[in-house]
Amino acid sequence: MNTDHIENELYKVRSVRACIKSATDMMISNPLTILRRTWLPTLVLSIVTSLSILLSAFFESQQPTTAGASTVNAPLLILGVISLVAYIAIASWWGASVISLLTGRKVKDNIRRILYSLLAVIGLYIIVGVCVSVGYTLPMFGGKASLGHPTIISPLVAGIVVVLALIFTLPISYSSMKYLVEPQQKLTSIVGKPYMTGLHRWGFLFMAALLGGIIISILIVITGVPEIILETAKKANDIGMAMGDSNGLSASFTVLQFFVTILCYFIWYYIYCWMNFVYYYVYGSIEAKEMAKKDVITTTTGNSADNHDIEAIDKHLKLEAGKASDSKLDIEDI
Repeated sequence: MNTDHIENELYKVRSVRACIKSATDMMISNPLTILRRTWLPTLVLSIVTSLSILLSAFFESQQPTTAGASTVNAPLLILGVISLVAYIAIASWWGASVISLLTGRKVKDNIRRILYSLLAVIGLYIIVGVCVSVGYTLPMFGGKASLGHPTIISPLVAGIVVVLALIFTLPISYSSMKYLVEPQQKLTSIVGKPYMTGLHRWGFLFMAALLGGIIISILIVITGVPEIILETAKKANDIGMAMGDSNGLSASFTVLQFFVTILCYFIWYYIYCWMNFVYYYVYGSIEAKEMAKKDVITTTTGNSADNHDIEAIDKHLKLEAGKASDSKLDIEDI
């Protein structure tokens, strides 16, 4: 991939449709290069994700059904912590590989920025989750409602918090991409001036996220058919075993499901890679619009200054002409 050419073509005013088309053209034009430079982190990330999902389901199925709701499954908790740490580490490697395709910088130079931005996003999700939980439980205080039987106000307040969170977190898709692309940007810029620019361009970001999300959902459903079939068969078998039937799945079913899950996630992560390209061109389009806006302001200011200078010159010439006239009259009198 020619990163110089990509950068030269980046800062152009594009519509959402044009951003999606440019990202698609990049994927179609450079499939071997993208695969060669990202296949290993994508494969490792797919394996880690698949192991986390399947092992979590296994430990949950082994937990006694008579255990109380407050009982903590220690193996599942340990697995969750290990999976989260492994996922963050491998996802940083994967994200750095994807960004290096766009910027031309080495993967190791991008890992730290990817890691910081990923941790910031996870922290943001935690804050949003806490706000939703507080919004859900707060209306229950002082009433007869409980977590099992909440009032209508609880889900309503939680829904409002979710909508507000979606509105005010969307500009981060622009500010975080700016942080990853521009080395001079600091981590605080994600919620700084670039965030305000993204908030100003909220409609453009929303349309990109909406159309991109629709396309991603369709592609995930189509490519995830094998995983859906296997998961449906497993659920049906679990229901049958709960009703007293014998296990109808072979011993190789778990191995088959593991490899199919890896394959599906391997494909899905390249779909997410395409979405990163979309946001890259969205970032470039917003930057081009902001630069054009500054040029218009500069030109307008310059024209106003020129007009002001012309008016000042006219006044000066009139004043000089008046002085010259007065001087002529004085000479004639003498």
